[in-house]
Amino acid sequence: MRDTLLTIHILASGVWIGTNVMGFVVNPRINPRASEIASDHWHRTVVGFKYYLYIPALATILVTGILLITAVDDSPYELSDTFVLVGLLAVIFGSVLGTIYFPRQGGKAAAAYDADDMVAVKSIEQKIAFWSLLDMVVIVVAVVAMVSTWGV
Repeated sequence: MRDTLLTIHILASGVWIGTNVMGFVVNPRINPRASEIASDHWHRTVVGFKYYLYIPALATILVTGILLITAVDDSPYELSDTFVLVGLLAVIFGSVLGTIYFPRQGGKAAAAYDADDMVAVKSIEQKIAFWSLLDMVVIVVAVVAMVSTWGV
Protein backbone atom coordinates (compact mmCIF):
# COMPACT_ATOMS: atom_id res chain seq x y z
CA MET A 1 0.00 0.00 0.00
CA ARG A 2 2.83 2.39 0.89
CA ASP A 3 4.52 2.04 -2.50
CA THR A 4 1.25 2.59 -4.38
CA LEU A 5 0.38 5.69 -2.35
CA LEU A 6 3.91 7.05 -2.67
CA THR A 7 3.91 6.49 -6.44
CA ILE A 8 0.59 8.31 -6.83
CA HIS A 9 1.84 11.08 -4.53
CA ILE A 10 5.01 11.56 -6.60
CA LEU A 11 3.14 11.42 -9.93
CA ALA A 12 0.66 14.06 -8.74
CA SER A 13 3.59 16.22 -7.65
CA GLY A 14 4.97 15.88 -11.17
CA VAL A 15 1.67 17.14 -12.58
CA TRP A 16 1.78 20.12 -10.20
CA ILE A 17 5.33 20.95 -11.22
CA GLY A 18 4.57 20.33 -14.89
CA THR A 19 1.60 22.69 -15.04
CA ASN A 20 3.68 25.38 -13.36
CA VAL A 21 6.66 24.90 -15.63
CA MET A 22 4.44 24.94 -18.70
CA GLY A 23 2.78 28.19 -17.68
CA PHE A 24 5.99 29.76 -16.49
CA VAL A 25 7.89 28.92 -19.65
CA VAL A 26 5.17 29.61 -22.22
CA ASN A 27 3.58 32.81 -20.84
CA PRO A 28 6.63 35.03 -21.37
CA ARG A 29 7.15 33.66 -24.86
CA ILE A 30 3.71 34.61 -26.12
CA ASN A 31 4.04 37.35 -28.69
CA PRO A 32 0.78 39.31 -28.54
CA ARG A 33 1.60 41.24 -31.71
CA ALA A 34 2.07 38.04 -33.71
CA SER A 35 -1.26 36.54 -32.74
CA GLU A 36 -3.64 38.07 -30.25
CA ILE A 37 -6.06 35.22 -30.92
CA ALA A 38 -3.43 32.65 -29.92
CA SER A 39 -2.48 34.67 -26.84
CA ASP A 40 -6.10 35.04 -25.77
CA HIS A 41 -6.66 31.31 -26.33
CA TRP A 42 -3.50 30.42 -24.41
CA HIS A 43 -4.67 32.27 -21.30
CA ARG A 44 -8.07 30.61 -21.47
CA THR A 45 -6.31 27.24 -21.88
CA VAL A 46 -4.12 27.88 -18.83
CA VAL A 47 -7.27 28.53 -16.78
CA GLY A 48 -8.51 25.11 -17.93
CA PHE A 49 -5.21 23.47 -17.02
CA LYS A 50 -5.48 24.87 -13.52
CA TYR A 51 -8.98 23.44 -13.09
CA TYR A 52 -8.43 20.07 -14.79
CA LEU A 53 -4.82 19.28 -13.89
CA TYR A 54 -3.38 21.52 -11.18
CA ILE A 55 -6.23 21.40 -8.66
CA PRO A 56 -6.84 17.62 -8.91
CA ALA A 57 -3.09 17.09 -8.57
CA LEU A 58 -3.03 19.13 -5.36
CA ALA A 59 -6.02 17.22 -3.98
CA THR A 60 -4.30 13.93 -4.83
CA ILE A 61 -1.08 15.08 -3.16
CA LEU A 62 -3.00 16.05 -0.03
CA VAL A 63 -4.98 12.81 0.22
CA THR A 64 -2.08 10.48 -0.55
CA GLY A 65 0.23 12.42 1.76
CA ILE A 66 -2.18 12.08 4.66
CA LEU A 67 -2.79 8.41 3.88
CA LEU A 68 0.96 7.74 3.76
CA ILE A 69 1.10 8.84 7.38
CA THR A 70 -2.21 7.62 8.77
CA ALA A 71 -3.09 4.48 6.78
CA VAL A 72 0.31 2.85 6.24
CA ASP A 73 1.11 0.30 8.92
CA ASP A 74 4.10 1.21 11.07
CA SER A 75 4.62 4.61 9.43
CA PRO A 76 7.44 6.33 11.30
CA TYR A 77 6.03 9.75 10.42
CA GLU A 78 3.41 11.97 12.01
CA LEU A 79 1.27 14.84 10.76
CA SER A 80 3.26 17.14 13.04
CA ASP A 81 6.62 16.36 11.40
CA THR A 82 8.25 19.43 9.85
CA PHE A 83 8.40 18.03 6.32
CA VAL A 84 4.70 17.13 6.48
CA LEU A 85 3.78 20.64 7.63
CA VAL A 86 5.91 22.18 4.87
CA GLY A 87 4.11 19.99 2.33
CA LEU A 88 0.71 20.89 3.76
CA LEU A 89 1.51 24.61 3.61
CA ALA A 90 2.73 24.20 0.02
CA VAL A 91 -0.52 22.49 -0.96
CA ILE A 92 -2.58 25.23 0.72
CA PHE A 93 -0.55 27.94 -1.00
CA GLY A 94 -0.82 26.17 -4.36
CA SER A 95 -4.55 25.63 -3.87
CA VAL A 96 -5.20 29.32 -3.29
CA LEU A 97 -3.17 30.22 -6.35
CA GLY A 98 -4.70 27.48 -8.48
CA THR A 99 -8.33 27.96 -7.52
CA ILE A 100 -8.50 31.71 -7.12
CA TYR A 101 -5.53 33.72 -8.33
CA PHE A 102 -4.35 32.05 -11.57
CA PRO A 103 -7.82 31.48 -13.05
CA ARG A 104 -8.86 35.04 -12.24
CA GLN A 105 -5.70 36.56 -13.70
CA GLY A 106 -5.81 34.28 -16.75
CA GLY A 107 -9.40 35.37 -17.37
CA LYS A 108 -8.39 39.00 -17.00
CA ALA A 109 -5.52 38.55 -19.44
CA ALA A 110 -7.81 36.91 -21.99
CA ALA A 111 -10.34 39.74 -21.58
CA ALA A 112 -7.57 42.32 -21.95
CA TYR A 113 -6.53 40.65 -25.22
CA ASP A 114 -10.18 40.76 -26.33
CA ALA A 115 -10.25 44.49 -25.52
CA ASP A 116 -6.87 45.03 -27.24
CA ASP A 117 -5.52 46.54 -23.99
CA MET A 118 -1.84 45.61 -24.26
CA VAL A 119 -0.85 47.72 -21.24
CA ALA A 120 -3.20 45.68 -19.05
CA VAL A 121 -2.00 42.46 -20.69
CA LYS A 122 1.62 43.24 -19.85
CA SER A 123 0.76 44.10 -16.24
CA ILE A 124 -1.34 40.98 -15.74
CA GLU A 125 1.26 38.72 -17.33
CA GLN A 126 3.96 40.17 -15.06
CA LYS A 127 1.80 39.39 -12.02
CA ILE A 128 1.17 35.87 -13.27
CA ALA A 129 4.91 35.37 -13.85
CA PHE A 130 5.80 36.60 -10.35
CA TRP A 131 3.29 34.33 -8.61
CA SER A 132 4.21 31.40 -10.85
CA LEU A 133 7.85 31.83 -9.88
CA LEU A 134 6.94 32.03 -6.21
CA ASP A 135 4.81 28.89 -6.58
CA MET A 136 7.77 27.11 -8.17
CA VAL A 137 9.98 28.12 -5.23
CA VAL A 138 7.35 26.75 -2.83
CA ILE A 139 7.22 23.48 -4.80
CA VAL A 140 11.00 23.10 -4.79
CA VAL A 141 11.18 23.78 -1.04
CA ALA A 142 8.40 21.24 -0.43
CA VAL A 143 10.14 18.62 -2.55
CA VAL A 144 13.44 19.19 -0.74
CA ALA A 145 11.61 18.96 2.60
CA MET A 146 9.95 15.70 1.55
CA VAL A 147 13.07 14.06 0.17
CA SER A 148 15.18 15.14 3.15
CA THR A 149 12.36 14.43 5.62
CA TRP A 150 12.98 17.68 7.50
CA GLY A 151 12.42 17.41 11.22
CA VAL A 152 12.77 13.63 11.43
